[in-house]
Amino acid sequence: MILAIAATTMVASGVQSIAGMGFGLVAMPLFVGVFGPAEGVLWGNIIGTVTSATLFVEKRRDVNWKIALRFIVAATPIIFLTVYATRGLNQSMMNIVVGVVMLALVTFAVFAKRLPDLRGVLPMYATGAIGGFLSAAVGQAGPVLTAYARAARWPQRSFAATLQVYFLGMNALNIPLKLSVGYGPTDATVGWLTFGAGFFGIMIGSYIARRISSKITSRQASSFAMIVATVGATLVLTRGLIGIFG
Repeated sequence: MILAIAATTMVASGVQSIAGMGFGLVAMPLFVGVFGPAEGVLWGNIIGTVTSATLFVEKRRDVNWKIALRFIVAATPIIFLTVYATRGLNQSMMNIVVGVVMLALVTFAVFAKRLPDLRGVLPMYATGAIGGFLSAAVGQAGPVLTAYARAARWPQRSFAATLQVYFLGMNALNIPLKLSVGYGPTDATVGWLTFGAGFFGIMIGSYIARRISSKITSRQASSFAMIVATVGATLVLTRGLIGIFG
């Protein structure tokens, strides 16, 4: 299990380093499979925070602080509501609903370049709020952010940097809230081993991504983010369907 966590977080952190998002999309299926839906999403929040903090240090000069703060302001009340409102809900049904929403957003993102430019603060706040819900519910806010970036013609470099601030802000709320309602972890020894394996994987994945990132264009990174978002959304939906009908 520890080796699987280290390997998965290595790939997930590499994906996020290149695309700006994608840690939860890659790592969450393993976390949920090992720890269950509630604690698995919590682990995605915890280890994802380490990934975002590492990338923030590298990319901080490209952060658009105005957008990041608007995203966080919009997400804050939604995260509180989502954590407390979903405690007793069927997780499989939640995954189905969220997976459908995420796929719809990815589909929108694919065609976003054909639409008029998405400008103004209202879409920004709406994106931040939906991202807060997705982060609290399934630990994966990437697709909605990718959709917004496409529609707003947001440059990939600034997008990738700004998202790390947003992820850090959301997880600063998600983690203590989920711990306060009993989401886990339940075993301290397993918890520390999991964190250590995740940290090791993040360091290796980030190093590898730094080595190859200079060879990847902004268009390639943006396309890669879309692929990751599509795969992640499909996995969430599939997990929910298996839970209901499997």
